[in-house]
Amino acid sequence: MPKSYKCAVCGRTHLKQRRPIKTKELKRYVTKLINREIHIDDVICNKCRAQYSKTVIKSEKTQKEASLIEGVISEEEDSNFLVNIETSTAEHLQSPKNITLKVHSTTSSHKYCVICKEYLSKGRKSSVVPLNARTQSFIEKGIFINSKARCCVNHLINKLFTKESLKLLKSKYIETSFNRTDIVTLLENVRKTLALSSCLNFENVHLLSDSVCYSLTGITKENFEDIVSHLSTLRNSSVRTINTCVAILLTKLRTGLPNHLLGVIFSLSKDQIQRCIHSGRNCLMKDFVPLHIGFQHISHEDFVSRHTTPLSKQLFSSHDDDAAIIVLDGTYVYIQKSSNYTFQRMSYSLHKHRPLVKPMVIVGTDGYILSILGPYYAKNNDALITKHILKTNTDGMKSWLNDNDIFIVDRGFRDVSGYLIEEGYEVKMPQYLQKGNSQHSTEEANTSRLVTKVRWVVESVNARIKQWKFFDKVVSNHYIPYIGDFLRIVCALFNCYRPHLADMDSSSKEIAKKMLERSLKGNDVQKMVEEEGLLRKRSVFKKVNMNTSDTAVPLPEFPILSMEKLREITFGIYQLKEAKNYVLDNFTEDQFEVFVCNSVENLLRVKLRSRHSNSVRHTAFIHFTLDGEISGWYCTCKVGARVVGCCAHVASVLWYLGYFRFLGTQLHPLKFHGSMTDASLLPETDSESESEEIPEE
Repeated sequence: MPKSYKCAVCGRTHLKQRRPIKTKELKRYVTKLINREIHIDDVICNKCRAQYSKTVIKSEKTQKEASLIEGVISEEEDSNFLVNIETSTAEHLQSPKNITLKVHSTTSSHKYCVICKEYLSKGRKSSVVPLNARTQSFIEKGIFINSKARCCVNHLINKLFTKESLKLLKSKYIETSFNRTDIVTLLENVRKTLALSSCLNFENVHLLSDSVCYSLTGITKENFEDIVSHLSTLRNSSVRTINTCVAILLTKLRTGLPNHLLGVIFSLSKDQIQRCIHSGRNCLMKDFVPLHIGFQHISHEDFVSRHTTPLSKQLFSSHDDDAAIIVLDGTYVYIQKSSNYTFQRMSYSLHKHRPLVKPMVIVGTDGYILSILGPYYAKNNDALITKHILKTNTDGMKSWLNDNDIFIVDRGFRDVSGYLIEEGYEVKMPQYLQKGNSQHSTEEANTSRLVTKVRWVVESVNARIKQWKFFDKVVSNHYIPYIGDFLRIVCALFNCYRPHLADMDSSSKEIAKKMLERSLKGNDVQKMVEEEGLLRKRSVFKKVNMNTSDTAVPLPEFPILSMEKLREITFGIYQLKEAKNYVLDNFTEDQFEVFVCNSVENLLRVKLRSRHSNSVRHTAFIHFTLDGEISGWYCTCKVGARVVGCCAHVASVLWYLGYFRFLGTQLHPLKFHGSMTDASLLPETDSESESEEIPEE
């Protein structure tokens, strides 16, 4: 058994922590405390020795410094004393265990959450604040959180505080006592965080700016964190984390960059990037996509109540409020040529003269994507694809549909419209121009306008898809088998995080009622123009010079129109968007050519060039009343006879005469002169000019 020693000062038994009493100062200190002489076997423990160092040696050093000031001892004696003191106590003096700094900090209690200050009972899920979250708090808020502090688990996502939690975080102390471990750990983690912030890093998405995250992934930082929280089948690997894997896939789809460039951005090899893309695709298809797209993710009743606009119900299903209104359209995704000649023949489009595949997009009238099916071979048209989907019950579409549901389609579905009607569905499709006619009748044009008023959402959805550059570019052969998965992932993101294209405002019912009322009326201006033969008579029209006030033919007092009034006339904004371009294209010497009719009061005629062909001219007639109302219009274009809204040619005249010319501003077209060259403008050479001047003999 080892021999025990008792401290001469405190009397406690110590086996290892003992020190001999040798120096005169220490003997004097111990003798004064125990009131007896020091024996040879006497020892002192480390604790009592440390107390001696703090009190006696420090006080003696202070006394010597004071004596030096008063001149009691010489500088040489003082230096010798200080050397002896430092030599005898250097091995016993230690740096302080804690240091107090003016750094804001929170409480370190286990009983209360550092964020919401709620009591952490046994039934409340809590966790020790992770190191990453503590570093995040210090960098973004300047608040230090002790390693023992706890918080509710709902404040954390991937070991980081949520944005809302950081806003709630408040400090309790303005000074903090740090130990060595706290300082070293905090500085090291801050260094690593700042080192990663200089490159693209999705581990701490809060360090990325909103614009960078949205430009690369197509979603916001909050959306990105939400997606990652839904993934349960994806795991971290030695090469990349879950966040990095998802970021690589979304960046690939959003930007369409090749894999070797993505490898440069994410500091991975080309093969690692490719594996990340497929891992992310498989995981999103299992954990995320089925929740937001497909006929099985939403019931028929919920779809009708939540994704059918009041305007479309009023126009097409006022007699059956339980009918689902779906809009169908096919789109294109271009692909590389294949060395498989059979596949190359089936994927080659005779219409586009290049290889492609066709997905079928099915949306609600508010732009919500119900499903996206396919892709199909390029040789299949929209009608054949729709018939195949229903006969094979693809994605459970036929089981999901009910009788009297309404299909809104374009003219490419004409061959399947009969089959859809036989199956018990209603079909709404724009009218065809009858053979031999150059213009739709008023009834046909009105019916087509009712369809296009609702059908535009599917075109906007296709445009949204093409904003993800992977689908706008030529897809390489390696990714052709996965085009369908990539499309469903992107469309699921739209449904989950993007606002719907059309609103559910109940006031749109009034617009629908007005459209239905007008669709039953004829075009009085068209009848007047045809009966009076105004298209052939030029003498009854006088040109108005609108830039001078002393003209012999002044412009009649045309009504002033607001943008709200113009939208009531057009029943939309597309025609008004085109108005500016038509006005710019039809200016002649800063003058809009307007003709006033002598035989019919308040009837204007304006000729406009077609935007598609230089040789085509359209004539627009506008009639207005003395009360300042637009009573009617007619245009010679294909849809110019409709009264449910008006064509873009009529809208451009109304926009200019009734709105823009009163603003006092000028239109400035985009100028391409200097950057573009017309090769048809050839200069005459000297030889050509001389040959023309030589007289005949």
